Amino acid sequence: MTGQVGFVSVRDRITSASDKKHQFPVNYAFDYLHGGIKYLHRPQLKLNDHIQANTFLKLAAAKTLGGGQATERSRHGIDLFPLKAGLPWPSGMLSCRQSKHWQLSLDVIEAWLKEFATSNLAGIGSESGKSIRELAQKELSSTFADGWARFAIYIWPDAEEERMRHLSAVTVLIFLLDDFWEMHDVSAFQGVEETLIECMRPDRKRKVGHESSPALIMIERTIAEILELDERNGNNAGRDMIERMIRFFTRPAPPPRFNSMDEFLLHRHEDAAVPFVLACTKFSLNSSVDLDSSRLARYLRLVGNHIAVANDLSSWEKEKKAYDCGEVLYMINIVDIVKQLFSLSTFEAAVAVAEVLQLQMECEIDEEIERLVREDALTADEWRFVDATLHTMTGNVLVSIITSRYGGAGCRLG
Repeated sequence: MTGQVGFVSVRDRITSASDKKHQFPVNYAFDYLHGGIKYLHRPQLKLNDHIQANTFLKLAAAKTLGGGQATERSRHGIDLFPLKAGLPWPSGMLSCRQSKHWQLSLDVIEAWLKEFATSNLAGIGSESGKSIRELAQKELSSTFADGWARFAIYIWPDAEEERMRHLSAVTVLIFLLDDFWEMHDVSAFQGVEETLIECMRPDRKRKVGHESSPALIMIERTIAEILELDERNGNNAGRDMIERMIRFFTRPAPPPRFNSMDEFLLHRHEDAAVPFVLACTKFSLNSSVDLDSSRLARYLRLVGNHIAVANDLSSWEKEKKAYDCGEVLYMINIVDIVKQLFSLSTFEAAVAVAEVLQLQMECEIDEEIERLVREDALTADEWRFVDATLHTMTGNVLVSIITSRYGGAGCRLG
């Protein structure tokens, strides 16, 4: 459903005139709530005013000795305005950003897909049509630039070129291997662990170029370059990202049943790669922030809940169809869980309740941010991370709407 929204109107309204030259054209608009839920309205959130006023960056600058830190966001991203563009917008958080380095990101993703599409990865068994090679070939045969390739561009918009190159590379690994994981049982994925994931381990003794496959050589080289960035900058942002990527790939299969929403969300954090996403946000900023900081614990738990629920709402129809057709082995989606836990009669009702939960989470995030501002106990790195994670959340919502991944050809803008 695109309503009165068209390609030209989105192009002309989604960003400022001065930033239009950096705009990645938007070709799709998926209204996954199909016109909205009539009894729901977007909450009025104070965090929107804080974002516009650069409050968190100013608080960060005040914590820096000499006050020399910038109070503006990086020159690597541009501001986007989804509501002004007329996009279907199911959130009370209104500010988004996009990387200027979107073409670089697409070039990296295409190169990695081509490598996987031609590599013979020995030791990784798969069902016919579901190998990593075939999954990569399928992506290349589609308009991949309108699919999951957009995620890095919108959820880590302030990364400089070198970091965006690495973020784009790990995005390929996340999506290809996650699709493979969903299509196979644990025994089939063991080959991935023994071959690909073993190459990713930060403490592995690296002999770059000695692997048996060009794809493995590419992984080895990228991991080495990410760790070298850490060495040069005196932080552990790259290591955190790599370790949390491995944690995602080695997560357990879901239990047969979830007995509470808290139990589901705890599992979904891991299954939706939330720790990895947040580590990538840290990496994009070249940050030394402690992802396990007690000062940020409640805020980051709420952020993770939001990322998981927003992703589930947008992907629900696609995932349900794939599960019903036997294309994937697992159904791990909040819509299905809400229907079970509340004994709802229809999935339509479950979608509405899940959207209520997302908006409630946004209100709780808003309240937590107000508490953090009042107490002003965060470090400079933590304040900059808060600012960036708000754009990670809105980028996650935006990319779910403007890709072909969930809405398909019927949502292409005219």
